[in-house]
Amino acid sequence: MHAKTHIAVVDDNPPQRMILSRLLESNYRVSTFDNGEKFLASEEAFDAVLLDIEMPGLNGYETCRKLRARTEGKEIPVIFVSAHDTAPERVEAYEAGGDDFVTKPITASELRYKLKGAIEHRLRVQDLAALSSNAQQVAFTAMISMGDLGVVIDFLRNSYNNRSYESIAQKLINAISAWGLLGIVQVRGRNGHLDRSSAGDISPLQASVLETMRGMGRIFELGSRAIVNYKHVSLLIQNLPTDDPDKVGRLRDHLAVLAEGADMRVAALDAVDERNLQKNGITGALAELRNALQRIGEQNRGNRANGQNLMLESLENLSRTLPTLGLTDSQVGYVDDLLKETQDETKQYFDQAQSIESEFSEVLSQLERLARAD
Repeated sequence: MHAKTHIAVVDDNPPQRMILSRLLESNYRVSTFDNGEKFLASEEAFDAVLLDIEMPGLNGYETCRKLRARTEGKEIPVIFVSAHDTAPERVEAYEAGGDDFVTKPITASELRYKLKGAIEHRLRVQDLAALSSNAQQVAFTAMISMGDLGVVIDFLRNSYNNRSYESIAQKLINAISAWGLLGIVQVRGRNGHLDRSSAGDISPLQASVLETMRGMGRIFELGSRAIVNYKHVSLLIQNLPTDDPDKVGRLRDHLAVLAEGADMRVAALDAVDERNLQKNGITGALAELRNALQRIGEQNRGNRANGQNLMLESLENLSRTLPTLGLTDSQVGYVDDLLKETQDETKQYFDQAQSIESEFSEVLSQLERLARAD
C-alpha cells in the first residue's frame, strides 16, 4: 500500500489512538482525533477512517452519518471499531454508512487486512465508475426511451432461460446496473446460496447485514441504501438517487417486482430438482420391484413344476395301488373320476397363479412408462 495513503483514527481513548497509530504508521500517514466534532471540522482529505462508536458528544454512528451527508465523504471507507459485536450494532453501523466492523481488542493482522481491503475496494469502485461512465450514459438514454419498467420486462421475459442460481444472480446484477445502481444480490435455494456484487467483492459487514435483515420484512430503506427480501432472493442497493424521490419510488416498485420474479424462478428450479430426485427414487424403486417380481416368478414357476410333478407321481402311485385294494369296478371308477377332477382343479390354481404374475408384470410396465414420461 502506498505510504501516502491517509488514515483518520477517531477515538476518545488516548491509549487506543496510540495503539492504532503505531500499528499503521509504517504503511500509512495517520491523523488522530479524540472526538467526532474535531474530525468533521478537519479540512484534510482521508482515504479511510477508523471510527470508535462509544464517544462523548457525537458518537460513531452520528459522526458517520454527518460524514456521508457531505459530497466529499460519500465514498470514504469507514471501519467502525467497538468493544461490542452484536447483530443490532452491525446493522446500525451499516445503516449509518459503515463499510466494515472491527472488534476490540484489535488484532493487528485483522486490522491491516480489513483496512487494505476497504481501500482497495474503494479504488475498484472508482475505476469501475470511470470505465463504465460512457456505457451507463448510453444505458440511461436507452432506459429513458423505453422506461424503467423495460428492464423488469426484459428480465421477466428471459427468466425461463435462467437455469442456475449463478445465471439468476448475474441477470439481477445486470438489471440493477442498467438503472445505474450499485448493489449486492443473494440467491438462496435447496442447493445452497451465493452472493454477487455489482462492484466486485462483498465486505464482511455487507454479508452480515444481508444475513441479519433478510428475515426482517419485505423492504427496508436506509437513506440511499435499501434492501428487498423474498424467500429465495435479497437485493441490497447502495446508492438510491435520494435527490429524486419520484425516481426512488419507481425504483422501489421495480426492485420488488424484479426480486419477486427471480424468487419465483429459483423456486421453479428447486421444484424441478425435487421432481427429478423423486423421479430417480421412483425409478430405483420400480427397478427393485421388477427384480423382486422376477425372483418371485422364477420361484413360482419352479414351485409349479415341482407341484405338478409331485401330483402326477402321487396319482400314478395311487393308480398302481388301486388294483391291490380289492375294490369293486364301480369303486375304482369313482376313485379314478375323483382323481381326474382333483387334477383338473389343481391345474386351474396353477394357471391362476401364472395369470396373476402376468397382471403384476403389466402393472409394473405401466408404472415404468409413467416414470419415464416428462
